[in-house]
Amino acid sequence: MNAHPMSLPPSPALGAATPSHGARPRHMPRARPDAGHTRHVWTGQLEVAEGDQVLTALLGSCVGIGMVWRARGRCGLAHCFLPDGVGIGGAGARYVSAAVPALLAALGVRREHYAEVEVVVAGGARMLHLPGGEAAIGRRNIAAAHAQLAARGLNVEYEDVGGSHGRRLSIDCDSQTWSVVRVGIAEGALA
Repeated sequence: MNAHPMSLPPSPALGAATPSHGARPRHMPRARPDAGHTRHVWTGQLEVAEGDQVLTALLGSCVGIGMVWRARGRCGLAHCFLPDGVGIGGAGARYVSAAVPALLAALGVRREHYAEVEVVVAGGARMLHLPGGEAAIGRRNIAAAHAQLAARGLNVEYEDVGGSHGRRLSIDCDSQTWSVVRVGIAEGALA
């Protein structure tokens, strides 16, 4: 598998990586996914870290929601499998509808500090080309993430969603930067 950093120009056919929810365009810093203190965030999990930790998730149709709270030096990442569920309990990230409030709570962010939190969203790809509802799960995860974040007035600083390729979302808590790397794309596909 080849991986390309998102600083390369995206192909419109693959789904453009764009700032959303009124965010200003800016250079996306590159996190260090190979740092010594990398913590992999698996499907249905969320992690919060600070210091020299790097949080990373490999995403397909799942959606990754990363948060960086520079004022407190904390960051978090949720790896969400489905948009919502019945009888949601616990502080996990299996469902987007549970993950956003759980991640904010785990970071210790109160409503009056929401404007200080930078959010990055990645994933939601159509990994399986099957007829019917299975193909729509990525789009539903993206829509749920947008709805949950907008309901709390959180601005998405950067997103790379949709398409038919995986992504690795990494958040470097030391430098408080993130990166989204597309995986499974043939060499030259972004040129």
